[in-house]
Amino acid sequence: MDQGSKATVPVYAVAEQLRRGGRFAAASEMLEQHCRRRPDDLQARYVLAVVRRDLDDLAGAAVAIRPLLGMPQAPVQHLAGLIALDLGREERAVGRLRRALVCDPAHPGAWQSLVVLSASEARAVAWAKAAMAVDPGDPGGCIDLVCTLLAARSATVAPGLMAALATLRHEGIEFSAAGALSELMPDWRAVGSDGGVGGFGAAELLGLIGSALSRFRSALAVESGMTRRITRLAVWDPGRRLPWLGLLVLRSERARPGDGGLLRAAARVAAFGGVLEDTARLARPFEACVQAKAVAAAGRDVDPAIRIGHAAGLQALAERVGRPVELRMAGERRLVTLGDRRIAYHAPSDGVAGFASVLFLFEPGLWRWMAGFRPDDVLLDIGANVGIYTIAAAGLFGVRVAALEPYGPNLAVLRRNVAINRLADRVTVLPVAATDVERTGRLYHEGGEAGAASQHFETAVDGADESEPFDRVEGVPVDVLVERGTIPFPTRIKIDVDGNERAVIEGMTRTLADPRLHSVRLEVRWKRPEGRAVVERVESFGFRAAIDDDAKNLLFTRVDFPSKTG
Repeated sequence: MDQGSKATVPVYAVAEQLRRGGRFAAASEMLEQHCRRRPDDLQARYVLAVVRRDLDDLAGAAVAIRPLLGMPQAPVQHLAGLIALDLGREERAVGRLRRALVCDPAHPGAWQSLVVLSASEARAVAWAKAAMAVDPGDPGGCIDLVCTLLAARSATVAPGLMAALATLRHEGIEFSAAGALSELMPDWRAVGSDGGVGGFGAAELLGLIGSALSRFRSALAVESGMTRRITRLAVWDPGRRLPWLGLLVLRSERARPGDGGLLRAAARVAAFGGVLEDTARLARPFEACVQAKAVAAAGRDVDPAIRIGHAAGLQALAERVGRPVELRMAGERRLVTLGDRRIAYHAPSDGVAGFASVLFLFEPGLWRWMAGFRPDDVLLDIGANVGIYTIAAAGLFGVRVAALEPYGPNLAVLRRNVAINRLADRVTVLPVAATDVERTGRLYHEGGEAGAASQHFETAVDGADESEPFDRVEGVPVDVLVERGTIPFPTRIKIDVDGNERAVIEGMTRTLADPRLHSVRLEVRWKRPEGRAVVERVESFGFRAAIDDDAKNLLFTRVDFPSKTG
C-alpha cells in the first residue's frame, strides 16, 4: 500500500500504538472517524480492515476492504482472501489468494493461506512446496509442508517428508514439546526406536501435530488424515504406547458428559503404567487429572502425564457443567466452546499457545470452582496474566470480572482478549498491582514475552536491587478499589501473585470481612512459615481452607455460606 499523505501518517501511527496496547476498539473508532472525513484514503481503509479482523468483526472487515478489491496489490488481495476464509467463503478466498499471487508470485502468505483450504489434498502439497520455494527461510511454509504430508492421502510421501524435516533441522527450527509424543508418520519403517524420524525426536514431532491443528482451519481434514496414519501404527504394533498416545492427542479437543470415548483413549495410554495408579481412576476424571498433574510436575513420564491430565480435566469439566466442551485451534487463537458459549484466546507466544493447548491440565480445581459461579457473582482476578481465567469466567460462565495485571506484555494481550471476545461491558481491566499500601512501586520481572509469570511487586524500594529488571507500576489495595467504586464488590477472588500474598491480603481486610465475599482461591506456598501466616490470616475472617488441586492451590470458603461457594 502507498503511505498516503503526510497529514494522515500520525493517524496510522496512533492506530498502531493502540493495537500494540490491545485497545483495538479505540483504534477502530479512530480509523472509522478518519475514513468518514477522508473516504478516499485507501491506506486508512486497509488498516481499518486489519483492526476489524483483529476484533473478529469479520463483516466490518469485509466492508472496510471492499473499496480496495480492484487494486492490483498483493497485500490487499491477501487480506481480502483471509477475511473471506474467516467468513467460510472458500471459493471466494481461493480467488482472492490466487489474485494476490498474480500480483506477486513470491508472496509466501498467499501460498500458505491456500494450503489451509485443502490440507489433505494433493494440490495442497504443491502449494506448500511453492510457499517453501518463495521463502525457504520461513518456518511457516516448511511447517505447512510437513503437516500437509502427514495428512496426505497418498501412502508414498515419506521421501518428501524426510526432505522437509531435513530443511527444518537445517534452518534450526524447534518445536514445543508441550503435549504428548506421537508418531504420525506415513511409513512405519521411517520411525526410529525412540519414536523419532529423520533425526527429529518424538517430542519435536508433537510440535508438528500442534502446528497442523493450529494452522489449518479445515482441521477436520487434517485430523482425519493423521488419525488414519496413527491408527495403522497402533494396529501394527499394539504393544507400544506411542501410537495410542498419538490418538489421545488428536481426540483431546472435545468431551461430552456421559461419553466415555475420550477417557477410553486415555486408559489405553495409562495401561502402560507410570502415570495413574490404575486405569479405574479415570472413572473419577477430576482425581485422575490431579494425579497426572502431580506426575508431570515431578518430572516422571511427563508427556503422557500431560496428555492424560488434560483429557481427564476436559472430561471433568464437561461432567461438572453437563454440557459439551471443545477446544480448537485457529491460527494464533485458541477457541473454547462450552455448550452454546464460545471464547477465543489470542496466543502470540509459544508459552501462551502451549498453555492453551492443554488448558484443562493446570488448574482443574479453578475450572470446577468457576463452574459453580452464579449469574450475579463478581470475580476479582488478581494477577490475571493474559486473561485465561478472566475471559473464561466472563465469556463461558457469564459473570462480571475485575482483572488486575501490572506487567506490560501480559496486559496488552489481556486487553486484546477482552476486545476480541467483546467483553468490555463485563470485564474491567486495571494496570495495577494489588498491595497493602497505595503507592508507586517496582514490579520486578525476568522480562520475556506475553504469558510470563514470576513478577514480584515491592512498595518499599529503599535498598532495593537495582541490577534486576523492573517496571514502575501503581500499587493499590483492593479495599481502596472497592470503596472508590473503581471495581464492583467481588463475591469471588482469585489470587496468583507469586510471593506478594501477604501484602495483597493486608490490603483487602475489609473486603474479606464482608459476608458478601463467598470464596477465595489462593496460590500460596502454605507449608512455609510466611505462607502459613497468610493462610491463618484469611481463615481469621471466617473462611475454611482446603487443598484444591495441588499442594499450593487453596480454596477458602466462608464457613457460614457453604451453599454459595460452588
